[in-house]
Amino acid sequence: MQLTSAAAATLFLGRALASPVDIEERQSCPEIHVFGARETTVSPGLGTARVVVNLVLNAYPGSTSEAIDYPACGGQASCGGASYGESALQGTAAAAAAVNAYHTKCPNSILVVVGYSQGAQIFDNSICGGGDTNIGLSDTAVPIEASALSKLAAAIFMGNPRHIVGLPYNVGTCQASGFAPRPAGFECPSASKIQSYCDEADPYCCKGSDQATHQGYGTEYGQAAFTFIQEKIAAMGTGGETSPTLSSAESKTSTPASPKTDTGKTDTGKTDAGTVARYEQCGGSGWTGATACVSPYTCKTVSTWYHQCL
Repeated sequence: MQLTSAAAATLFLGRALASPVDIEERQSCPEIHVFGARETTVSPGLGTARVVVNLVLNAYPGSTSEAIDYPACGGQASCGGASYGESALQGTAAAAAAVNAYHTKCPNSILVVVGYSQGAQIFDNSICGGGDTNIGLSDTAVPIEASALSKLAAAIFMGNPRHIVGLPYNVGTCQASGFAPRPAGFECPSASKIQSYCDEADPYCCKGSDQATHQGYGTEYGQAAFTFIQEKIAAMGTGGETSPTLSSAESKTSTPASPKTDTGKTDTGKTDAGTVARYEQCGGSGWTGATACVSPYTCKTVSTWYHQCL
């Protein structure tokens, strides 16, 4: 079929105008993108979910991350006064919207989510559906689109208030329910993608009374969670260049040469004697390890129980 000069010109112009946008979007989409959701009352950002998020970023050069934008509140003035139920309800919608929007923009990117405490609850709700009567969520549909879930490699829940005994993805010592439990017999359609960490001393995902346990999952289970994520990503056809660890500065033997961080900066990962590497724990309630960070980083308070070199 012969194209007229006008038609050919129109076709050429359309391609010329479309190509830069298509190329730019392809170039801006990473192979792996990680979502993090923080715990209650923690300032906007990744919160303690950052521990696992950064392990992924360091292991897969070019990977990116984003924090779910939601109140993370439980009625406190410091986080805007939203009740826990209001916050978790908003967070569930925000988590689903963020994952769906990112998948629309970058349909080929592999996705990972890491939720801590209330952040775990909102990812649980958005990935598994089933509603959440604890916060007034009556819709039982899974709000994340099926196509987006097909690109989800792994979901990490830490200190999830929705914990119940008997779920196939439970990890830890808890044999009781959290304060916002799933109903008995619940089954998550994406169970094979999840690991949920909860120990018996935790007062939020279990029936314990030790706040430090609730805040310590990054240190206690961070490496195990990262290994699970690596396995799931590998199953989807890609692999990282390094395998960073969560060991303390005293026992650390090697670190990635130039890890990718969520700020776009690089770090040698080297430590001086008696100092703590970037992203490692440097303080918090009950912490007995080193508190000085390798230069130029400083020990920042993530929460009462977890301080981190940033």
